[in-house]
Amino acid sequence: MAWSVDKVLLAARSHAKRGEFAQAEALYREVLGRFPGNKRAKAGLEALGQASKTKPAAGPPRALVQQLMGLMQTGRNRELVEQANRALRIHPDTILLLEFRAAGQGALGDHAGAAETYRRLIALRPDHADTHGNLGNEMMELGQHEDAVVQFERVLALRPRDPVALNNMGNALLALGREAEARTRFEAALEVAPNDVHMLNNLGNLLLNEGDFAAARLRLEKGLSLDPHHVLLLNNLGIVLLAEGDLAGAQTRFEGALAADPSYAEAWWNLSPLHRFVPDDPLLSQLETQVATEGHSEHDRMLLEFALAKAQHDVGRSERAFALWHSANARRKAELGYDIAQDRTLFAQLRDRFAEAYPPIPETEADRAAPVPIFLLGLPRSGTTLVEQIVTQHSQVAPGDEIATLDREMSALDWSDPESLTREAGRIRAAYYETLTGLADGKPFVTDKMPLNFRWIGAIRALFPRALIVHVHRDPRATLWSIYRNFFSSAGNGYAHDLDDLVTYHGLYRDLMAHWATQPGTIVDCDYEALTEDPEARSRALIEALGLPWEDACLRPQDNVRTVATTSNTQVRKPIYKGSSQDWEKYAPYLKAAFAKLD
Repeated sequence: MAWSVDKVLLAARSHAKRGEFAQAEALYREVLGRFPGNKRAKAGLEALGQASKTKPAAGPPRALVQQLMGLMQTGRNRELVEQANRALRIHPDTILLLEFRAAGQGALGDHAGAAETYRRLIALRPDHADTHGNLGNEMMELGQHEDAVVQFERVLALRPRDPVALNNMGNALLALGREAEARTRFEAALEVAPNDVHMLNNLGNLLLNEGDFAAARLRLEKGLSLDPHHVLLLNNLGIVLLAEGDLAGAQTRFEGALAADPSYAEAWWNLSPLHRFVPDDPLLSQLETQVATEGHSEHDRMLLEFALAKAQHDVGRSERAFALWHSANARRKAELGYDIAQDRTLFAQLRDRFAEAYPPIPETEADRAAPVPIFLLGLPRSGTTLVEQIVTQHSQVAPGDEIATLDREMSALDWSDPESLTREAGRIRAAYYETLTGLADGKPFVTDKMPLNFRWIGAIRALFPRALIVHVHRDPRATLWSIYRNFFSSAGNGYAHDLDDLVTYHGLYRDLMAHWATQPGTIVDCDYEALTEDPEARSRALIEALGLPWEDACLRPQDNVRTVATTSNTQVRKPIYKGSSQDWEKYAPYLKAAFAKLD
């Protein structure tokens, strides 16, 4: 302390006499911080408490407020927080100063600090809607989405039908996997603010993820009519058009997004499979510039490296391409925090839980009225999308694409608990059949091509005794290489981002499929290479194995007009072709050590 205790106490009394209670309190507390038992400081604080009841403390000087405002407006957030903290020592619990500090903390990424400041503000004014909304936003940044929902509900209690709160609550519910509730909030927000482009994008993106592409396109196109250069709308509309088979339209939207924001990493990744790069390509040089630019988040840098790897592959620079794929995958593995041990544990639990075939759990009459699922499973990039194109050309089969319902429910079960499946069976089956019925369009069969459903075959046989199961497989080197060079947005493919993990995972998959084969129940085998070598014979055999009458349309999978939202969406628009299983050979020198462990 620069002054003696006596001088600090004298200064505190002087401030108190002038009515400068905040300054006096700060000095008394400074003394007590060093000498907690100081009786004069305690007495001074008590006197201040009595005096402040009759005379309000002076607020911060106008010049200080203007200085803080200038710091906030110019983005000097670290100085803003430091100055606000200093001012709060003199003017504690001053709402304006706390608001400045919270804004600076949030801008600096100190979301925990900002949240604490907003809680302090709420204690001072519990019915201030904006403060609850700001706290909800910080909870979202911290991943505390349940707490965020509580704050947004408080805003709506204070300000019913507030469109921003409805929109933000929709985002929080979406993060919690409560898609139906999120959709309701987005729709309610748009009823109040029908021309808000951010809300149109949020609802459009939700509809896109639900597979309702026509409805998504309507919202996204409306948003673009209001803001033609909105990068998120352009990117999301590109994804919709890609799923619908309009490859040229999708490419135009992705390029439009990049024209508006050349640093937009997701648009680069989405564009890269559609664009054939050449050595003097302006887009290639622009992409190189972005990868070399500092300031990208780790996630964005990963997407940019995946995109540039594909571009380098196009122009024949294999060494550079592989180095980029290696770096991008390492970033993704770190982002997910994946360890192969977690899958070793899961596969061991599944083999233990289904050491013997699980007895079928009887279906109700309502269950038996639901469509029959056709599970197309295996590893990603093994050919399941092509097989679905063939099968869903049949008049009795509706496309389900990758249905998340069953995989989400199975992944959430505790497989160390022997009763978990039986206990949850009715609920899981009802939810899955509800999803299936919504996709069936009145047809008796619906495909589900979620590849990793191979893990749940034991449970599928118990829950869905009428189900048909098709195991699609191809040369493991081709499969693993194709997985490695693609980005998967789902967090459920953590094994995909390390060559050794991929080889180990393939062994786990192979052994589990062998285990399922020893138990009662048919698994239709579909060899991708054999299918591409002799499409007609193999397609006929597949349809026959499913118990369906032959239809010639199944020989024209490229004519299938269904939407395809997976990474195969550019390939399935072509007639069946062979040779893709040899693509890995160009990179054999880089893959030799890992692939030598395949057995």
